[in-house]
This record gives sequence, C-alpha cells and structure tokens, in this order.
Amino acid sequence: MKRLIAAFAWIALPLSAHANTDLAQQWGVEASRLSEQTFELIHAVDIGETAEITDRYALDIHRFGRTSAELARWIDQSQGPDDLGCIFRGMATEARDQLNALEETSDATATRESLRRLAGMFTDAELIALAAQRPASHASRVSTKVKISCSADAHAVLGTLR
Repeated sequence: MKRLIAAFAWIALPLSAHANTDLAQQWGVEASRLSEQTFELIHAVDIGETAEITDRYALDIHRFGRTSAELARWIDQSQGPDDLGCIFRGMATEARDQLNALEETSDATATRESLRRLAGMFTDAELIALAAQRPASHASRVSTKVKISCSADAHAVLGTLR
C-alpha cells in the first residue's frame, strides 16, 4: 500500500517550477518535524512497542527525498557548491532506501536501524538547509551540468557544518 501511495505521489505531485532558498528553508523545517516524529518511533521500538509506520509518514519521507533531489538540481544549475549538491543527492537516495527497508521488514531491530538512519539524516538536513540558503544570492540558471557521482565525503562535509 505504501509503495502505491509513493508511486501516486511521484506522478500526481508536480515539482515546483524552481527550487530556491525558500524551498530549502521549508525542507529544513520538514526535516525538523520528521526528526521529531522519527525519534518518537524509535522510542516506541525501544520500549517494546511496534513502530507504527503510517502511510502519511511514508509519504512524507518520499516527499522529503524528492525535494532533496530537486534541491540538488537547483544547486547544480545555480553553480552552487558541489559538495552541497552531493549531499542532497545522497539524502534523496537514503530516504528512498530507508523507506524501502521499513516497508520490507517487520523485524524490530531492522526497523530501529532504518529509523536511526533516518533520524540522523533529518538532523543533518536541518544544518544543510541553513547552508543551502546561502549560495543562492549569486545563482544563475544557465548551467546545464549534471552531477552523476560525488567525490566529496558527505560525512566530512557535514562535520564541517557543525
């Protein structure tokens, strides 16, 4: 059911015309909300309860990942920092991977591990959102370069932002 909703959201929800600093700020606020919700789910697992991964939560993770990808394209097109674009792409992939992992398991340990990874990502995203709001003041949209891989170590980059 969750995959059906995610697939529908992929088709039905249009991307905004252009990512920008406002979208980066909203993405950071959403990361904060998702972080709080994720820590509540981790707590449920820790006290022996079943973490209730609702369709709404799954859809929110999907949207977070999709927005991460859109922000990566914005950074690339505005000739922003390569490391920042790489981080956004990594977060898009991580959101997808952990959502899939949550859907495929009923094991409490595996669920907790996926939730832990998501919680860390959402916490990092709050910092990244602040960094993403800086480079756009001099952005131009003429570049069409596409990044396929990232040479930067995302953990090292996140460490410098803390």
